[in-house]
Amino acid sequence: MPHHEERATLHYSADELFAVVADVKDYPAFVPWCSGARLQREDQREIIAELVIGFGPFQESFTSQVTLDRPRQVLVHAVDGPLEHLTNTWTFIPIRDATQIGDATRVDFIIDFQFKSHLLDHVASGMFHEATTRMMSAFESRVHLLHMMRRHATQHPST
Repeated sequence: MPHHEERATLHYSADELFAVVADVKDYPAFVPWCSGARLQREDQREIIAELVIGFGPFQESFTSQVTLDRPRQVLVHAVDGPLEHLTNTWTFIPIRDATQIGDATRVDFIIDFQFKSHLLDHVASGMFHEATTRMMSAFESRVHLLHMMRRHATQHPST
């Protein structure tokens, strides 16, 4: 079963990072290989979503349960579809440092999965390292874009 853990310190607040990871409906705009997202149910603590993931000639959809613990953690479990197992955890830990200018957050990202189909599992395993290393940077780029857009809107409000 492919497994990946990554840790990074990002210069955004835990709230900003949490908001991007919890915004599942926008995943097709920036998450590698995610071509569709449909929310079946959403509230402050949980999202049930159908995601479409494609790589090469393969296109698969699965339903996931996303548990939200704002602003500390986002936990994802596959509940239906071609995955035998999927667990994805994002943990956000604010960093307080008197020498630092602005917000910073330690982000821990852990993912492991296994497809029911041996063929899909083999293909996905071959691309797993590239996909997981691109995940953190995709979310970081997204939070940066949204942060800059908010800052621009604040500095240049429309009249």
